[in-house]
Amino acid sequence: LGRIFVCRVIGGHVIYIGPHWFCALIMLAFILGVGGFYCSGAVQSGPGPFLGGVAATVLSTVTFLRCALSNPGVLRPKTAALEAAEAEAGVTEQASPETAIPRAPFGKRCNHCNVQQPRGCSHCEFCNVCVEGFDHHCPWMGKCIGRKNLCAFYSFIAVSMTSLAYIFLMTLMDAGTTGRPPVHRP
Repeated sequence: LGRIFVCRVIGGHVIYIGPHWFCALIMLAFILGVGGFYCSGAVQSGPGPFLGGVAATVLSTVTFLRCALSNPGVLRPKTAALEAAEAEAGVTEQASPETAIPRAPFGKRCNHCNVQQPRGCSHCEFCNVCVEGFDHHCPWMGKCIGRKNLCAFYSFIAVSMTSLAYIFLMTLMDAGTTGRPPVHRP
């Protein structure tokens, strides 16, 4: 599909890997690296901060992978048989076949993909596919963000910002209690 690699994995799931897969690997390494670094230092602070760090890292990783491996809403070219069936079904039902009014196709045809683009669809030059509800091309996810993975993208943003805030605040609180030597007053 254009520059997007589509692969069926164990369990019948289909994953979509975009052309910027190396950026997605860098992002995944960053998530796991920051989480691992925090957790390695949080072990000395007790089980609470450590388990919070593990939870933040796991949730960020899961939401990232859910978005990075999902279908952004790629439009596929239709076969001739499917187009004929849709054209036949696209006739509005009236009292008689003589007065039936055919529906006009909506949108424009993509010159690159040769697909009929509905409203909100756009061709991505990086992925070389048309994406329904195209929002943007995200190199850190490795592909486009569209109708089918937009919710997963916003979930990742929310979880990762919450995780970052948790790690930042816990680090500040830990530095406040263990970072300074105790003050001895005579």
